[in-house]
This record gives sequence, C-alpha cells and structure tokens, in this order.
Amino acid sequence: MARVDFHILSHAGNEPRARHACQLIEQLYQQKKPVFVRVENELAAKTMDDLLWSFRDQAFIPHELCTAGSPPSDPLINVLIGIDKPLGTFQSTLINLSDSMPAQMEGVSHLIEVIDAEPVHKQAARERYKLYRDAGHQLETINN
Repeated sequence: MARVDFHILSHAGNEPRARHACQLIEQLYQQKKPVFVRVENELAAKTMDDLLWSFRDQAFIPHELCTAGSPPSDPLINVLIGIDKPLGTFQSTLINLSDSMPAQMEGVSHLIEVIDAEPVHKQAARERYKLYRDAGHQLETINN
C-alpha cells in the first residue's frame, strides 16, 4: 500500500497550492526521485510548467509536460506534469493537484495530496481521504 501525505495549506486558491507543490518537487528533485505531478487539465499543466521555471531564481528543475504516456525527452528530466497516469519510474512518487483520486495506484509508493483552504478542495480531499483509508493506504496529515 502507498503512503499518502495530505499537505493542508492555510491559504485558499490554486496559486498557493501550486507554489507548495513546487517546493515539494524541488525537495524530491534534490533527492533524485522521479516525480509525476498530476493536474486537472491542460491549463493547469501549462501553469505548473511555467511556475516551475520561475518560482525561485536559484532553482532549476528539469521537467516537461507529459502527453499520452510519452516518456521524457531527456534522461535528466526527473519531473513530468500531466493529466493521465504516470509511467515507469515516474509512478513511484506522485503529487496530486487534481480534485479527483488517481485512477491507477499500482506502482505508487508515495502519493502527496496538496490541499488549499478553498472549501470545495477541502471537501474533495475529505472524500479522497476516506477512499484511501478504506483501501488500506498509510495516511498522514501535514499542516502548512
């Protein structure tokens, strides 16, 4: 079963959620862990892509958008952003920025849910929490 961490933010909105995800991605990148960032739609993927280039002046995180299960274009890329399920080594660590539960959990050992203070996001997260708990995943809540 996967470890599922719920990072609960005190601020509402997609921007704090995306910025917190960037910090997590940077930590995972420094640990040389491949990560798949699951987003809601193509606009959210593009927004996350842009933010990873600009969220910190000193940060450089090789990443790219993942389309239709395509592999990264370069072996140095440790971060894929997409809507669909992750592939290969990118499925072990997954950051979920979507309000839905990933359809495929096979191969995921660490799932990170980033939840902002927006009531609709919190309610969707509560529902996912119950589903993860009922499926037997190891759950942890981290308040930020």
